[in-house]
Amino acid sequence: MTYIFGHRGLPRIYRENSITGLNKAFDHCDFVETDLRITKDNNIIFYHDSFIKDFFIEDLTLNEIELLLPDIDMSDMIFTSRTQITGNVNFEIKSDDTKKENLEVLIKKIINMATYDDIISSFNWEVIHNYKDSFNCKYGIILDNEDNLFEATALSNHDNQIMFMVSNNVINSRNFNLPLNRTVVWTVNDEKEFERLMQIGLYGIITDIPDTMQLYKK
Repeated sequence: MTYIFGHRGLPRIYRENSITGLNKAFDHCDFVETDLRITKDNNIIFYHDSFIKDFFIEDLTLNEIELLLPDIDMSDMIFTSRTQITGNVNFEIKSDDTKKENLEVLIKKIINMATYDDIISSFNWEVIHNYKDSFNCKYGIILDNEDNLFEATALSNHDNQIMFMVSNNVINSRNFNLPLNRTVVWTVNDEKEFERLMQIGLYGIITDIPDTMQLYKK
């Protein structure tokens, strides 16, 4: 069975990465995909970008973030307990520009919070590799470039657990040969492409419109 992943929840209906939107997405999909960042005071928030109004999130406390985002309910973006989300989650560890020590705090926190069927993934392959023996859930690396396929294939040959979160252009590359049952494709919003990909044995497909794409689930 191919699982449907709601990309940052239901971003066309609710604010992306909001806890409300993530939970509402489970009316239509099997997983949600969401982004995690670490704050200056070592709290985890659901947020995609590395900056808020030109301030780097890693350098902001929760109180400072609240002042910068007065229209957002902070309880809808702070991650303190796995019980806040009611279904399976693909947690993407956002690592761009994040200091190594802060990244380690973030991944240790999420490892302790994740449940067995969750996935922890990142563009930072090194941090996933370094902590793979600590995961009590699935783990994966993210690819958005065909040039990364050779190295990813080598990793697959040595690790039969690692998953691959690949962009749609990568899976359509003639050089793609990663195991389909450990591959999740992002982000697919074209219905014909989604229907085609549902037929080939992928682990999952990430979409902004799981409420529409659920129609193609067999």
